[in-house]
Amino acid sequence: MGDGKPVLDVRDLAVTFPSEDGPLHAVAGISYRIEAGRTLGVVGESGCGKSMTALAILGLVPPPGRISGGTVRVGDLEVTALAEDQLAAIRGERVSMVFQEPMTALNPVMTVGEQIAEAWTLHREGSAAEARAAALHMIERVRIPDPRRRFDDYPHHMSGGMRQRAMIAMALACEPDLLIADEPTTALDVTIQAQIIELMMEMQAELGMAIQFISHNLGVVSEIADDVAVMYAGRIVEMGTAAQIFAAPRHPYTSALMETIPRLGARVGRLPAIPGAVPDLRALPLGCPFSDRCPLADTGCRAALPPLADQGGGHLAACFKAGESAP
Repeated sequence: MGDGKPVLDVRDLAVTFPSEDGPLHAVAGISYRIEAGRTLGVVGESGCGKSMTALAILGLVPPPGRISGGTVRVGDLEVTALAEDQLAAIRGERVSMVFQEPMTALNPVMTVGEQIAEAWTLHREGSAAEARAAALHMIERVRIPDPRRRFDDYPHHMSGGMRQRAMIAMALACEPDLLIADEPTTALDVTIQAQIIELMMEMQAELGMAIQFISHNLGVVSEIADDVAVMYAGRIVEMGTAAQIFAAPRHPYTSALMETIPRLGARVGRLPAIPGAVPDLRALPLGCPFSDRCPLADTGCRAALPPLADQGGGHLAACFKAGESAP
């Protein structure tokens, strides 16, 4: 995954929520890094810890949850040691986030231009005219047509794809080092989805930023990621370059996710699905959390938690039967 200095360095990160049945480990000791200009795809089903990891990086874990272990470094800053006012100062400036549904993230009573200008003003000194000029420039950069007219549009005047472009313009107004994109294309049709991904790649090439791209869709991730981390039940169960993951997945969960990707030319029918469900994080099995759904699991898998181990070439998998095929 490269040898440069990371923009983001996450080490043994744990996020815990209290519950009547004991602590719920939403994120259970994960480690990864992203370097400038590279994209890490974080994949897994709903409830596996992808979004909670992103919120932890931004210092936005909802109470009563808390970061219960590990460190998060953005460049030379240890985020987990910062006070709230210091965290607020780096959001948008060093790290920005694009959410799945822009209508819930955009302010409905402010024009899109005002919101982009506000994002710039929070971290830059300048006049209202300079903020407006910066916002117009960003609207133009994300290829929203007729920028001067669109500056005065409210979010509900825009299509879903245009709102997502506006969100990206807001997120990139201060040219952050790291962009976290949480399911940014899920609510869009396939054509618009492709345009948004292309836009993010163009902006990354222009700004040299790192991207953490969160998705449940391995098909989308295959188009965008340099490296991939597969999460399950709060843990990373497989990690490697995109070429390693897609050419030869080592964890049965990754293989199962890949089986669910629709393929061009395949006979139309019922799409494959992974049987069962993600386990309750308050009552995880003793061994591998995927063991109840895994076609390869045996008594050893159910007795001990497999470590995330190198399978060769930096390709990591947490599986006692890594690379084996189902009978």
